[in-house]
Amino acid sequence: MPAEHEQTLNVWFADILQGLGLDASPEVIYPRNRIDVEVRIGQPEVKVALEAEHGQSRAKQREAIKDADSRLKANLVDCAVAICYPDNTTRDTLPNAALMWTVRAGIGVPENWQSGSVADLVAVIRRLPDQLGEPDAVAKTLSDRLDNAVRSLNSAQMRLLAEALDLPGWFRGKASHAATARYDRAAKRALLVVATAVMFHSRLDSHLRDLRPEYDNRVPGGDTPFTGDWPPAMAHNCVDDDAPIDAFYNAWDLILALDYKPIFETARAALRSCPPDHNFANAIKQTAEAALRTTQRIASLRHDLLGRIFHTVLDTARYDGSYYTSTAAATLLATLAIRADMCLWNDSDAVKDFRITDPACGTGTLLMAAAERIYDIAPHLRDDDETGRALIENVLSGYDVNLTATHMAATTLGLLSPTTRFHSMKIGRAFLGVDDAGDAYLGSLEFLDRQPKMMSWPNAAQPVSQIDSGDPMRSVDPADLVIMNPPFTRDSLRHDQFSGAQERKIKARERRLFANKPVHLSSNGNAFLVLADYIRKAEGASIATVLPLVTATNASALDMRRFLARDYHIEYIVTSHDPERINFSENTSIGEMLIVCRHWDPNWGQKPHTQVVNLIVNPATPADAITTASDILTGRVGSQGHGTIHVASYREIQAGDWGAVQFLSQYLRHRFLMLTRGKLLPVKPLGEIADVGPAGQGVRGTFNRSAVPGSDGMTALWDHKTDVTQSMSAQVDAHIVPKSGKERDAARLWGQRGTLLVPTRARLNTVRMLSVRLESPALGSAWVPCRPNLDGIDTVTAEKALCVYMNSTIGVLAFLGNRSIRDLSYSQFSMDDLNKLFVPDFATL
Repeated sequence: MPAEHEQTLNVWFADILQGLGLDASPEVIYPRNRIDVEVRIGQPEVKVALEAEHGQSRAKQREAIKDADSRLKANLVDCAVAICYPDNTTRDTLPNAALMWTVRAGIGVPENWQSGSVADLVAVIRRLPDQLGEPDAVAKTLSDRLDNAVRSLNSAQMRLLAEALDLPGWFRGKASHAATARYDRAAKRALLVVATAVMFHSRLDSHLRDLRPEYDNRVPGGDTPFTGDWPPAMAHNCVDDDAPIDAFYNAWDLILALDYKPIFETARAALRSCPPDHNFANAIKQTAEAALRTTQRIASLRHDLLGRIFHTVLDTARYDGSYYTSTAAATLLATLAIRADMCLWNDSDAVKDFRITDPACGTGTLLMAAAERIYDIAPHLRDDDETGRALIENVLSGYDVNLTATHMAATTLGLLSPTTRFHSMKIGRAFLGVDDAGDAYLGSLEFLDRQPKMMSWPNAAQPVSQIDSGDPMRSVDPADLVIMNPPFTRDSLRHDQFSGAQERKIKARERRLFANKPVHLSSNGNAFLVLADYIRKAEGASIATVLPLVTATNASALDMRRFLARDYHIEYIVTSHDPERINFSENTSIGEMLIVCRHWDPNWGQKPHTQVVNLIVNPATPADAITTASDILTGRVGSQGHGTIHVASYREIQAGDWGAVQFLSQYLRHRFLMLTRGKLLPVKPLGEIADVGPAGQGVRGTFNRSAVPGSDGMTALWDHKTDVTQSMSAQVDAHIVPKSGKERDAARLWGQRGTLLVPTRARLNTVRMLSVRLESPALGSAWVPCRPNLDGIDTVTAEKALCVYMNSTIGVLAFLGNRSIRDLSYSQFSMDDLNKLFVPDFATL
């Protein structure tokens, strides 16, 4: 193609981008350089070079990357995108062309070519600021600087700072009244509130002069004219002041005349928490300096950074389940859940009436992703200030039990629209714990039964029920979409931040609230699905959620799966089979899945089937997530090499069979289904032809291992060591003796010993045996005895046949189809999994 034609395409391409809401300029000339299309986005502004070639051959791809990298090397732009137009593109075909592109966030980064429409590329470009500035490194640096600031404080100051913001003290060991409280972690979270306020102050500095308030928001009633000096001192001037605490306190007081109470009232409470001695002033100054350096190190202050900072600081996730949803996962979930047909996005009144709720919003990651998704569908809303404010004030609502998290959610949502009226925002802080009257509350879950106890912001003039409004929050708005990553913590750790007496009251309240509901209280994640169903609108509403992958496979979650599938069309189940990242949340190693489902009216007829998407590569950035979501929505996942799609019938899903998440390979999934249906050989569940048990947990709770034999000569195959267990004939590895007071239980369990054993867990990349046979009967810890009871077949023959089968290819397939996935290579088998294991029906062979 002639070069002139390629330049003409660039001009047309820039026109299309402008029509989709981007500030795009074609053929921008710099000394010794020319950028094909330059896009400016965000505040602070990020410049992006789009370097295009006409044609999609490998040579054209290399040329586009070379040009993009050269613009970065010349420091002309913050980011570049190499683009390839399809061959023979014309002005008429360009708007719907299948483009190829790869983002160049730095020189020498690996190329990762994606494909999609112009609209898909625009969505990617809008999220490029999120990928700049190495947010992980920035978050770690700020966290380290906050640690240094905390070290400037004495223990009394830490306690005062924590108490001023109503943050709990943490305890050595399990929380109890007798334990010694430590306030260093709480003080660090309080300083994070100050740092966030400084960052927001810095963000507002370029807007404040034009935002002089007409009325003084600090005076009740809202009708007192503002007469003070304006604008407030800028953030960098405050930090350089000889008395930075007073400078920030006074500047934030003046900003409060305009609005932003959730941000600055809380931070002011921190500033006034301690007498302003040298140590405290030094801690505040260090915090403010670190916050300003943070804003200077990143191209755009986006939630990707703030959420990472918060969860770098927060280290209690193991107790309260507060795992941070990665921005890539949030983008993927929001893109799948929010469709163009869900609302008349061009009708501002329809947009204002739309409702999106996150009942466990944390720092607002999913709400931010939802807002960005709406902007992608309706880019004109970015320039519609009134509707943009309504999006933040009316459309989005969120609740959480964590003060610091809700503070940050309000801050980051406010960054989307500096003119947002914070008194109208619907971010609520719901109380979790036992109040002074001795009543237990479960945060936003209380919407199911009574008004949650909504907590005020520190130093608020009156108790409030939403983020800083005095209007009572009688009920949650019925939602068109409930989007969430509910807390998930196993029962042995859940609520351990409370005293023993408080924990018992909280769990008793859970049992009362969820009696006769399909919630297994071994964890609290599924409880939020019941809440989501409760707060949705009557018809057509959707639920989009992150859940532990075991929810799709464990017997304890069967009722919940059936509960969802009964009233909803499960549209998508998305899992990650990426060995590097099987999770969608940060700071957790367990497998997770994304679910998108829509309420289904029986009058609409038969439900469609479910798309179970198993990803080969879990997208690492919001830009990659947009491309992955587009491929899922258009059915291109398999052809693009991103993963596989299994179509699960609505009958399977309604029966609670979500086993398609088990296999990335469609071939293996099909073969497993053939096995279960008896098409490979006649089969029966193991539990129908053998007694399986006792479980290893019971054995560990009843026996101790011993270096010498006990008087009863009890033994066990305790471990599953690959370097030891390498043949089907195995030896016991432990003597066991009953624990004191457990003698009767020990005798009962010993009576269930066996010579054929099956595993409770297996490291698939190293395991040699999935069944072994001992010379004499024994119990197991990582193994479970299995005692066949087949008519007409002697026990020894039956055990040997089963042992050979379980270690065969088909037997391994049977295990893989009946497992609980917490880690791709580390399968676990519950007693229910083992009892359902498909084995040959010897009576018909």
